[in-house]
Amino acid sequence: MFSFFSNHGVLGLNARNLLYVKPFNPRKAVAFADDKLKTKAFLAARGVPTAKIYARIENRDQLREFDFGQLPNECVLKPNYGFGGEGILILRGRKNGVFLRNGRVPITDEEISEHIEDILDGMFSVNGRRDTAFFEQILTSHTCFARFRPVGLPDIRIIVFNLVPVMAMLRIPTKESEGKANIHLGGIGIGIDMSKGITTHAAQYHGMIAELPHGGSPGGIQIPYWDNILLICSRIQQITNIGYLAVDITIDEHMGPALLEVNARAGLMVQVANLAPLRARLERVKGISVSSPEKGVRIGQDLFGGEKISTVTKEGTSSKPILGTHETIVISGDGTNIEVPCLIAPERERTVFTPKLIESLQGKGALEVEDEKEKTYRVKFTLGNKKLQTLIGVGEVWGEERAMIGRRDLTGFLIDPSKGITSSTSMKASVKADVRALDKMLSQIDRDLLLLKHLKPVNLEEERARLVQDKRYNPMFQYREPEIDLDEAERKLQNRIEDSSGLGILLEKKRQELLIRIELLRSRGDATRFTQQSRALYGAPTSALIHDAEAALRERMACELPTPKKELLTATEVQKIFAKALERYSLHDWQATVRPKLVADCTVGGRHIYIRASALFEETHVEALMAHEIETHILTAENGSHQPYAIFRNGCANYLDTQEGLAIYNQNRIYGPFHEKRFNPPRNLLGLAFGLEHSFAETRRYLKEELGYGEEKALNQAISIKRGLGDTSHPGGFTKSLVYFRGLRAVEQFVRNGGDLTRLYVGKIAMEDLAMVEKVPELQKPLLLPEFLRKKKEDAPKKATPKKEKAKKKSVKKEVEADAEE
Repeated sequence: MFSFFSNHGVLGLNARNLLYVKPFNPRKAVAFADDKLKTKAFLAARGVPTAKIYARIENRDQLREFDFGQLPNECVLKPNYGFGGEGILILRGRKNGVFLRNGRVPITDEEISEHIEDILDGMFSVNGRRDTAFFEQILTSHTCFARFRPVGLPDIRIIVFNLVPVMAMLRIPTKESEGKANIHLGGIGIGIDMSKGITTHAAQYHGMIAELPHGGSPGGIQIPYWDNILLICSRIQQITNIGYLAVDITIDEHMGPALLEVNARAGLMVQVANLAPLRARLERVKGISVSSPEKGVRIGQDLFGGEKISTVTKEGTSSKPILGTHETIVISGDGTNIEVPCLIAPERERTVFTPKLIESLQGKGALEVEDEKEKTYRVKFTLGNKKLQTLIGVGEVWGEERAMIGRRDLTGFLIDPSKGITSSTSMKASVKADVRALDKMLSQIDRDLLLLKHLKPVNLEEERARLVQDKRYNPMFQYREPEIDLDEAERKLQNRIEDSSGLGILLEKKRQELLIRIELLRSRGDATRFTQQSRALYGAPTSALIHDAEAALRERMACELPTPKKELLTATEVQKIFAKALERYSLHDWQATVRPKLVADCTVGGRHIYIRASALFEETHVEALMAHEIETHILTAENGSHQPYAIFRNGCANYLDTQEGLAIYNQNRIYGPFHEKRFNPPRNLLGLAFGLEHSFAETRRYLKEELGYGEEKALNQAISIKRGLGDTSHPGGFTKSLVYFRGLRAVEQFVRNGGDLTRLYVGKIAMEDLAMVEKVPELQKPLLLPEFLRKKKEDAPKKATPKKEKAKKKSVKKEVEADAEE
């Protein structure tokens, strides 16, 4: 056993109260910390970032007069003296004028009033006394927390003593903790290296956990703004004079670090999460002369973290950017970055652009008219790696520069006249591709051009009714006009993306694909043109693919017997199974819903899995649906949404082969070798090949008589093949259905060649672009993986854990539990 982890070093409850709370936290300081409203108002007035307070209710008279309509659509209701996350009510959105609790369940004003009455009566207060209710701004969890899949708002608890931040942990709310960042209730506490701000070990309840509930290591994640967070906490102690202090801070997506509350009687699980004794650290800094919060942060990082040179200065920030007299600003336009050489002119009040530059920027959508009469414009640009938004005027600029930057926009910079030109030596404005703006634009057009929505005939139900009566009928499909302006979308896509980086090439391929999609929509109703554009978009069945499909069907040696009806699962039973699977993967924003009117037995849309109310499912089929929909489509979409570019969420060009091929590969792991559904991809390909040469009626008959489809399935598959055509008596069709079999073959080949399937889970990507995708800057590893891939990784040979590390974990856990019993 290591002496460092002796009982003397671990802090218990009694020792905390006697040695640190009582001597260093006077009663007034404790009362101040307990009063959240008073604390936040006091600290906000002194520059500490906090959430906005919308309203407060102190008694029943105020409650009776309170107008809930004055509240914003999203806010959180809290008790002022609450503790442990009790009594908090999260209101996200309204439906028919009624608030939605957690964005899902309607909650009336009367129900909210009853909850406020409970708060006023002290039901949730720390000492049972009467309380005050208040409505506060909802903070948005920063993307750095996405890997932990929190069910609620994570926070960082930092223990500060003698102005020195001595220990910290990240607290993750989970479903078990009912969205509260409380480790004893099932939340997860993750230790943080004090110097680097990188997560280390994790604890839940009273023990250590090796991985997160959805898989993946809790360690190695960088917390942004780390130096600034430590400095805020040390300053709070200096301002409040609370000697033994815990500060709870979160990181908001828009605000950055924001104070949640301060605590004068902090719990002790922080030492379990860090596998380090708190008392030893407190004693180490006790009595040290610390002259400022900045010095306290440096001491804490030096004593309790790895090697790191602190960037904290007297002002709490790194040094100001230094500008020369000639600089280059970067202005974001419509999918481009415009580099403009400029003069730094602190003698001028306002920044001015030349008339020619303003005319050029207006053409690229890079500025807005603020006052036409005064000739002022609103523009955003980057100068010295600092983003600015300002009002500029019109004026001539001497020399070859195109702009002069006035002193209004030079706050926070230092100017060194001896410094040379920092960017392009050319004095002409140059235009470069702005990949982020292009990614955003392509993403929006991609969402607007959803094909299945625009390829559904408006007269489908009428034609279907006639098809049921007449099997020789060739329907005449009609289509509504697209909601998107196709000409405007084409105009935005007309310029080639001149960027030779991997990301630039991916975006250019997507641009070309979207142009084909536009032509496909324009050609609806014309069998010849539509089929040509569909072939350009998805390809067509080749002789090799047809041969492989025929061979796959010939290999079918037997047919599994259907499951007896009494053993089938109802839609409600399947809903519960799906809900548990979503919970298992921490997909908290997704729901499984039963609906009475659905064509398919199961489909995915938005963040819902819809199940037809009248459908019955065999158990194997449910497992296969989970593998197909949840463990492939949903997981890759979720992983893509956490990537730095939207193209990985919406789909790269030609991603469908990989996406659908992977989904079928995963579901085939569930089905037996002769299960009926294993043979759908090759049958669908052969049906498509036939339909491209024959009419609707002939295709329908071929599907039923030659390929063995049932009556209803043959009808639905014929509609799928012929959608997009007007007169379906003509040959031709929509060739998308070939991607399933072609994609499956590609994934099978990838696996045979030793490929790692986890590489395909970074987002919705095409396998052909995999090497290029993996070189994209800032690309994140897959956040979520299906259980069979996680298990495969776990079963892989691992390095033996050193005996010292095992002894360390066992010792700390045992000693903390022993001291907690005090």
